[in-house]
Amino acid sequence: MKFPHLFIIVLFACSSISYAIPTPPNTGTKPNNPPLSVNPSASSGQVTPSEEADPDEGFAFENDSLITIPADELYNFTWTSRHLNPYRISIDSLPDSVEIDCCDFVFPVPNNRINSNFGIRRGRFHYGTDIALTIGDTVRATFSGIVRIVDYERRGYGHYVVIRHNNSLESVSAHLSKTFVTTNQIVEAGDPIGLGGNSGRSTGPHLHYELRFLGNAFNTTKLIDYPNKTTFDDIYLLTKKHTFNHNAELKQLAAVRYHIVKSGDTLSRIANRYRTTVGNLCRLNKIKATSILRIGQRIRYR
Repeated sequence: MKFPHLFIIVLFACSSISYAIPTPPNTGTKPNNPPLSVNPSASSGQVTPSEEADPDEGFAFENDSLITIPADELYNFTWTSRHLNPYRISIDSLPDSVEIDCCDFVFPVPNNRINSNFGIRRGRFHYGTDIALTIGDTVRATFSGIVRIVDYERRGYGHYVVIRHNNSLESVSAHLSKTFVTTNQIVEAGDPIGLGGNSGRSTGPHLHYELRFLGNAFNTTKLIDYPNKTTFDDIYLLTKKHTFNHNAELKQLAAVRYHIVKSGDTLSRIANRYRTTVGNLCRLNKIKATSILRIGQRIRYR
């Protein structure tokens, strides 16, 4: 596979190497997906207001000024405020390793107590780390970058902010009571981006905090030393094998299937329909063979 032509600039910040990648000329079509084996820590693309483009994809302006989009080519020139993960890149397709510059890290909130960890929770995957806070606590950008999304989800994140960082990561800060930033705004590490809250689908005040690479969330405790409110190292080596070792759990959850109970259903009928046994249904759903089924109840059969 041939790599696209790169203009390489060596940056001596924490001994990391970054690539400055010029935007290809506008041909009316999107650039080809760059090879993911490239190992940039902060590649970027630049555009000018005169270029014709979809105003919500691949380009960013602040007050009609030129903005350098972090890791633009790595993210296949995709820049949108419409979707949290528009990249459609699976964990299996990620590069084997990428160096992440953590030099400018700032802990996001005053408290460092974790309420809920990354991983499977009540049969679903929890993609973030929940950090305790008091409503009104200042929430800060953990790394420098550009705000990609500022939005509200009543049954999800509540008020939340997504930032594409200069080190190629993206962060999600959710359940805020108020946001201070706007889409395409440049932020520095430590800048206030909102106030802590309990908005959206939340059982109490906390910050739901995610770190993502090419749309794929990973456990923030692999990078952040929570007791000391810092990162373990100035350079974090993100690897597919270690950073995303939860991939097997995600695949198992994706294979899970449910039956919605209808009038007349019994465990025996459900078992026969899906070619399994009543004993297996009981094990998967933690019920007894004599349990009464309710119409609308979800019964896992695989």
